[in-house]
Formats: sequence, structure tokens, C-alpha cells
Amino acid sequence: MVHTETSPKKSYRFGEDFKLDTMDIVTAVLLGVIQAVIEIVGLLGFVERFIWSFGPWGFIFYGAYNGFTWILFYAGTYLRKRAVVVMLAVTVTALVRWFAGDPDGPVLLFYGLFPATFGATVLVLMRWRGGRLLFALALAVTSVANQVATFIGQGGFQLADGTFWALVSMAAAGFAGLMWGVVAWYLGRALEHAGVPSLDSPPAFGGGAETRHA
Repeated sequence: MVHTETSPKKSYRFGEDFKLDTMDIVTAVLLGVIQAVIEIVGLLGFVERFIWSFGPWGFIFYGAYNGFTWILFYAGTYLRKRAVVVMLAVTVTALVRWFAGDPDGPVLLFYGLFPATFGATVLVLMRWRGGRLLFALALAVTSVANQVATFIGQGGFQLADGTFWALVSMAAAGFAGLMWGVVAWYLGRALEHAGVPSLDSPPAFGGGAETRHA
């Protein structure tokens, strides 16, 4: 069984969380492309605008489900155990959607990287301790930041009928994000046991041996 928790006696090397080897890049790019295809086929950009048209209830619903779109990114982060993986994966998705003609265009990079930076920060601050809790918190924070990015990109809180409803939608994003984070952790483990190359511990702690499953 592979754990993301590490012994407190090992020193944490911050820089390792922001390095990439070949398999990190392959994993992030592959999952990013898969997520982009899902979002393009599902016309996510248009669906989101339809949901937002319902005002506060639309934004609350969007807050509750936006963490779902981050599951593959965090499953990849579980596999490679480097915080920067989520940032690369979401960048790939944004670029593919942009060049496929998504109505948000290059702004998609902001929608992706702004929340991903907060999620990666949680992983770094918690130094990969916590297992399912780690991923729950990281994705919850990402979901809230995703909601903030949406309000910034779409012109402010007035879209949700004011600050109160905007904050309610952020709370919905945070609570739902806890659940989506656990789902991402389990998906990462499932992919690991299915034979997808993974690391046995975070490189930031001197780990990083590839784990193989028969």
C-alpha cells in the first residue's frame, strides 16, 4: 500500500515540488488532454454560461460541482506526488480548450492557473501529510479559488446578486470540494493499482521510487 504521508524526521525540500521529470510531464499532459476532450465534448464553456444565467442559484450549483472538473488533475498529482503536476495538467487543458475555440479563449489559463496555484500551495504547506485529508483540503481550496476566479473573470459579485450569495456559492464550493478531493485520492489509487506509473513517496522527502503493481 502506498501512502502520501511521510516521517516528520525527513526534511522537506521545497524545490522538488516544482520540478518535473519525463513521467511527470507525460502524466500531466495525458490527463490534461483527456480532461480537455471531456470538457470540449460536453460543451462545458457553454453549459457554464447557461448555469450562470440562473443567478445566485446557478452560481451555488456551479460552486458545488466545479471541483468535479479537478478530479483528474489531482489524481495525477497523487500519482506523481509533486505539487506542480496539477498546474501543468490544468494548463494543458486550458490550452487545448482555447485552441479548440472555447468562448473564454486565453482567459481559461487564468481560470485554471489561479485556482491550481492555491491547491499546490496547500500541498506544499501541509508537506504532503494527511492522505485523503490532504487532497480533500487541497481540492476544497482549489474549488473556492475557482469560484473567485469565475467572479473576477465574469465581472464581479453582481452576477450572483451580490456579495452574500457569492460567499454562499464559495462555501458550497469548499464543502463539495472536500468530497471531490477524496474522490481524486481514490481515483489516483485506482489508477496506481491499474498499473499507471506512480511514485511511492514525494520526491520532496527524498522519495520517488517508481511503484509497480502486477
